[in-house]
Amino acid sequence: MNKPKSIFAAVIIVSLLSAVAWGASVWVRIYHDPPEINGEESNVKGDPEKKIVNILIIGTDQLQKEAARADSIMLMSINEDTDEISLISVPRDARVNIPGRGMDKINHAMAYKGEIALMKKTVEELFGVPINHYVYTNFSGFIKIVDILGGVKINVPMRMYYEDVYYPIDLQPGLQRLNGDKALQYVRFRGDGQGDFGRILRQQEFVKALAEEVLKVTTVLKLPQLLEQTARYVRTDMSISELLSFVRRAFGFNLDEAVTIALPGSNVNVNGAAYVELDKEVLQDVIHRYLLWEEAEEETEQTE
Repeated sequence: MNKPKSIFAAVIIVSLLSAVAWGASVWVRIYHDPPEINGEESNVKGDPEKKIVNILIIGTDQLQKEAARADSIMLMSINEDTDEISLISVPRDARVNIPGRGMDKINHAMAYKGEIALMKKTVEELFGVPINHYVYTNFSGFIKIVDILGGVKINVPMRMYYEDVYYPIDLQPGLQRLNGDKALQYVRFRGDGQGDFGRILRQQEFVKALAEEVLKVTTVLKLPQLLEQTARYVRTDMSISELLSFVRRAFGFNLDEAVTIALPGSNVNVNGAAYVELDKEVLQDVIHRYLLWEEAEEETEQTE
């Protein structure tokens, strides 16, 4: 009499175990936690009284297996006490100190020995806050993931065209759904007169639009393909419990209220090389307001 129920229960149990095993196999492939530079633990410490999680998000310019530089550098700070989020972008040509290398373009940190561990240490020293986790992918992964999602809807503000043997750009203006290839062109374009700063603003806009696509209910049907491509092209140092916790929290994020900041700076030439010299005053203000999450001091008027 209970045999059909027993078979059904067995099928459910086997299915659940298979799903767990498959999820674990995906995490095993994306998990990447190299040792600290020179075996030294970071001496940058956060405020123990605040629940702040800082996640470094890197997009590299790698298409195959060539040496990669960081093409996009963002730091997402999540204030778990207030549920506030900030997304801070660093110009890839920013002139910063790379530990063991001296002053150089920040995007070169990914190309030197140490790669993501060196990039993490560089960003920690730049902002003076701990980087709790990182996530990075390359051009190929970016294209594949966007295609699986069915593209991302973006309003291209102008004609974007740039002839390049390595990666040409050719986009028409207007609201449209960009596939992976077109999306990559959009986030890489720098010919609007604003250079890397205009490019950063578009990248931040795209990250929000991409996150909205990922968090749609219909994306559940695409999870098998999405997770498989994630396993191939994305790397993170989050443990499986931390990753699941982050994904769960992500569904509650209000991305429309997230603060997006592009660190400003001035173009300089040092020994024949072009850099961006970051505005130190703005940098310190951003650190205090959107990474340390300190309340702005209210100015009080003195009356006689």
